[in-house]
Amino acid sequence: MKKDKIGMSKVMNENLSYIQDAFHHNKELIIRSFFFSSDTSGCLLYLDTIADKKIIQEHILGPILKLKELSKSPIQQMENTIEISKIKIISDLNEAVNELSKGNTLIFISGADSCLAADTADWKDRALSPPQSQRVLKGPQIGFTELANNNISLIKRFIKNDQLTIEDQTIGEETNTGVYLLYLADKADRDLLKNVKSKLKSIRLKSILDSSYIQESISDDQITPFPRVLTTERPDVVAGHLLEGKMVIICDGSPDALIVPALFIQFFHSPEDSYETSMFDFTRLVRIISFVASIFLIPFYIAFVLFHQELIPSELLVSLAAQRQIVPLPLVIEVILLMVIFEVLLESSIRLPTGIMLAFSIIGTIILGQSAAEAGIVQLSTLVVISATYVLNFAIPVHPFGNAIKGIRYILVFLASTFGLYGIILGTIVLINHLTSLNSFGVPYLSPITPVKKADIKDTFIRVSLKKIINAPKKYDKDDLLKNSRK
Repeated sequence: MKKDKIGMSKVMNENLSYIQDAFHHNKELIIRSFFFSSDTSGCLLYLDTIADKKIIQEHILGPILKLKELSKSPIQQMENTIEISKIKIISDLNEAVNELSKGNTLIFISGADSCLAADTADWKDRALSPPQSQRVLKGPQIGFTELANNNISLIKRFIKNDQLTIEDQTIGEETNTGVYLLYLADKADRDLLKNVKSKLKSIRLKSILDSSYIQESISDDQITPFPRVLTTERPDVVAGHLLEGKMVIICDGSPDALIVPALFIQFFHSPEDSYETSMFDFTRLVRIISFVASIFLIPFYIAFVLFHQELIPSELLVSLAAQRQIVPLPLVIEVILLMVIFEVLLESSIRLPTGIMLAFSIIGTIILGQSAAEAGIVQLSTLVVISATYVLNFAIPVHPFGNAIKGIRYILVFLASTFGLYGIILGTIVLINHLTSLNSFGVPYLSPITPVKKADIKDTFIRVSLKKIINAPKKYDKDDLLKNSRK
């Protein structure tokens, strides 16, 4: 909820008293007074930890102290005197408190019912580094940081275009987090843009600490494990999607940008696809096949062993039967136990320091798995199937999408252990029906596969030459949205 406006008083001390009370008389709030004559004075207010004191001294306080007298419009005179590029006049005390919280400096003059807010923020930020996710061997090796202004400048390095529009707003009454919406004015669809803006304005969270808060708030109410907002920390990926007519949301304090709308097939695209020669490049097909195999490999293994042994080659069936004789656990319990162990190993490896991560991976996967098989706790064939499933899962370039299929895998394991192949077929039909019913901000989730859009098929399963992709018309136009939207 936005705070009510409180007008400033012409008595400077009353304004200072209100601001000091708002900050609970914190010693971080610095007040620097100065005098022009016996009856005219002024002061600077800033927060010591987030304001650049050198800029304040050289470009604000220095020019002010050189003034010998004030004109009849002291605020306008100050605005023309101080050497700061970004200045605004404010007359609301609550807005003044917010400006201080952003690292800006306030300039008050006695007798004036307004003040100046000068941009002197000095946010500490880490150095630019390669992205931690979506790493590539060829292409730009730079990722976003937690400072929104830095991230926007990285995007502008790729798109030097006056059509690039940036709209900002503040969300969260407790954190006052800056959120920025970026799009190309000549390519973004007006209806889609209006939809995104309305969702951003409808966010009613008191605090925003990361872009994931916004992602969850703007996603539709449809219950699904599949993400419908694409996240990335690569500026080149953001630039590519902006050129397709999409919208990008950047949250101050988060290194991840949000791209909308996000379609199913785009989660199999890697940034490296655009930097490698397209001829005979079937890596996207490999990723899609790996995705399908990572879902169905374990359920098919259970269905064949428990219900459809006649479909297994006789030599392999004899080997599986011999392994089952020394394993005490039922096959389903064995599979679920190994899946849970693998999940624990993956979760633990993320939390470990880099120096011991490799040793832990070797101990946890090879030694533990091999020892369990030799001890007769699990079958070697089961261990191979589970390991292959998780290796296939890592082929998906977007990590959140790989996590989305874990729940689906457990459901199919249950159906396979209960109904065999018939359960897998039933689960597959429900999964496909669910995917066809999804949309991302009005755009069908399986587009351009279904409904088929021939203009975009050339950049789905395989990538054709860049000339045919880049010079093609924009992908998300109004006619498509009106024809294909599912609300």
